[in-house]
Amino acid sequence: MAKGRPTSTRRPRRASSLLGPPADRELLLRLVVEMNHIAQDVFLKLGVSPEEQRVATLRARKMKTRLRPSARLMAAIHGAGDVLSTWRRDRRYLGSDGSPRVLPIRGRGATLETLVRKCVPQMTLEEVLTYICSHGEATLYKRDRVALLGSAAVLTQRTPEITLAWMLTQFRHVADTTLRNAVIPAHQVKGVGLFQRQVAGWLSEKNFRLYAKEVFPQLQELCAQLEAGLSIDRRAKPRANRKECGVGLFVYQDSGNIG
Repeated sequence: MAKGRPTSTRRPRRASSLLGPPADRELLLRLVVEMNHIAQDVFLKLGVSPEEQRVATLRARKMKTRLRPSARLMAAIHGAGDVLSTWRRDRRYLGSDGSPRVLPIRGRGATLETLVRKCVPQMTLEEVLTYICSHGEATLYKRDRVALLGSAAVLTQRTPEITLAWMLTQFRHVADTTLRNAVIPAHQVKGVGLFQRQVAGWLSEKNFRLYAKEVFPQLQELCAQLEAGLSIDRRAKPRANRKECGVGLFVYQDSGNIG
């Protein structure tokens, strides 16, 4: 799904009164220390030096406007993927044999330009064209056209910047859901909160690799089913209260190396 453009927040952050005051402030402080350890370990593994971490912490304290550079980066990745996915599935962009058509880059109708406006309006046509040709499965054809060669997969460079932007997005979504569910009273009717669950168990390294391989196609199929109920058009009508939403699924193994 296409992600939103970078946003800034000017309103001051206030402590939530819905959860009530901490029952044990010393324990809370120790948990905050643990969270900082996790952040430090992640930064070091991504090549961020202790000095750069200190600079970032100082900037975060001084900034009055909160920016989300991760949003712009993830918008490029997900938006480009949406362009390719729509190109493969929407009948307006398919030939009589059901295969993706070679599209004019600019113009009205079934063109790459209309796809970009629909799937990732926060990016320019030139940005998307460059991205899908360099990272995806598209290629220029006769200068003014573009062809889709294979799947809708977008291969991204495994840089520390992209890795951290992805983690920030995941952390933000998990934290948002967790805090939203935490303020629901215990006696509240079931089904009010957002679904949030993690299954856990113990496996040897060999069995874990086998398990991760076996559940992969199941999760892929589930994601395809869940994605079918979501719109990739952020400008569709009605626009009121139209917000980014979705489902996150992942397989994990606690390596003991983070935090």
